[in-house]
Amino acid sequence: MDKYINIIKSSFLDIRFWLFIFFLIRLETINLPPLDEHSWRQCITLGVAKSYLEVDPCFFEPKTVICDSRDGILAQEFPILNYIIFLLWKVFGINNWSYRILNLVVATLGVYYFYNIVKRLFDVKTALASAIVFTVSVAFMYARKAMPDVFAVSLCLIGIEYGYRYIEKGKAKDFIFFVGMLSIGLLAKMPAAMVLPFGLFLITFKKEKRNRELVILGGGIVSVLLMAAWYFIWVPWAEMTYQFRLFFPTNFHEGFTQVYQMRSDFFQRFYPIALTSRLAFFFCIVGLLWSLFKINGKMLLLFFFSLVILVFFVLKTGAVFAGHVYYIIPFVPIMSLLAGYGISLTAKLDLIYLVLLFIISIEAVVAHKPDFFIESKNKKYLRLTELADTYIPKDKRILVNGGNGQPWMMYFTGRRGWTVDDRMKDTSWVKGESTVGLRYMLIDKAKWQDSIAFPVIYDDADFRIYKVKD
Repeated sequence: MDKYINIIKSSFLDIRFWLFIFFLIRLETINLPPLDEHSWRQCITLGVAKSYLEVDPCFFEPKTVICDSRDGILAQEFPILNYIIFLLWKVFGINNWSYRILNLVVATLGVYYFYNIVKRLFDVKTALASAIVFTVSVAFMYARKAMPDVFAVSLCLIGIEYGYRYIEKGKAKDFIFFVGMLSIGLLAKMPAAMVLPFGLFLITFKKEKRNRELVILGGGIVSVLLMAAWYFIWVPWAEMTYQFRLFFPTNFHEGFTQVYQMRSDFFQRFYPIALTSRLAFFFCIVGLLWSLFKINGKMLLLFFFSLVILVFFVLKTGAVFAGHVYYIIPFVPIMSLLAGYGISLTAKLDLIYLVLLFIISIEAVVAHKPDFFIESKNKKYLRLTELADTYIPKDKRILVNGGNGQPWMMYFTGRRGWTVDDRMKDTSWVKGESTVGLRYMLIDKAKWQDSIAFPVIYDDADFRIYKVKD
């Protein structure tokens, strides 16, 4: 009997068991169309991938589907995620499961490497608890969305762990993985730099490892410079050249003012959103207090430098940070580490330790559960592809009234063109746009029911299609 109890106990104390279970849980509705939370950001990502597939596969010219009459080259993150999705669709056809599984696999590996980093810096119990808290945090659902946030953070964590392996053994492949994964992660999403402090202890100043540490330092600098080149050279050039912006940074004063005005939303990013589980957040505070009380220098250094980078990004993004759930994701690893530290110090007995991890996991997964499904009011958008394919030629530009800058209606039509609030009611403006390519309008009647002075070629309870010009 004791033998079986020990087997069960060892399974529960093995990070691979937890990652396998959480991976299986997130396979539910894995082919879900991108109408779950933050469909806006997902459809931006997928729209670029679809443009690679259907318009132009040039990597350095990522094109948005909300492009009016222009090419729509978007000054966005380094489009590695978009391009991988394009390649998957090239092989398997357009679907929803491939990009979700892609992100989920990368995220699962990211947590595993995060576990290894924490284990080498602290201890096994802190590592396991931290990894589980991170897995069931806000990253739990964003790990299966068409968004680069968890993807980028995961790649950076993988890269940092390979950095430690290179310092230990000096193998060239570990250095290549360090530079490669870290560079791609930072390029895929600049705020992923918040996890860079986990690499602080790569540099120990020990004489016998000096050469390896200098090599790692050089590789890290290269990764950061590549990120800087993309975001501070290519992106401004692309914004000026193509006039399609994705980023709207503020100065520090404006950012502070915006965050202060939205302070309630801002604080919700940290609680309850970041860790999802209220119990996990409680232990995050416990871990921080224990770090201060015990003067845990390693933990405090990690927290301080992560916080400094966070403050920089908060002030540069302002209302965008305060108004978007997923901007907190790069800071979640350090919060998870503090929570894991708090749990490991508080729950000395393995039984209590495991019970706490199960409670945190159940609480968080239950909270995430609604995002596995599409709200009833949004299911009508699933019909747009069939409607567009029936009434609108594939190569024709269209207008939809999904809202200014809102891509989901356009994405689901499988077309490119204009997305507006209600400007389609301006007949003169529509006629003017028809001279540069506008041919059809697909109107969501829940947002605009009045008739427009153009021929109607389709009409039902949800949508109406107008032909603007032959």
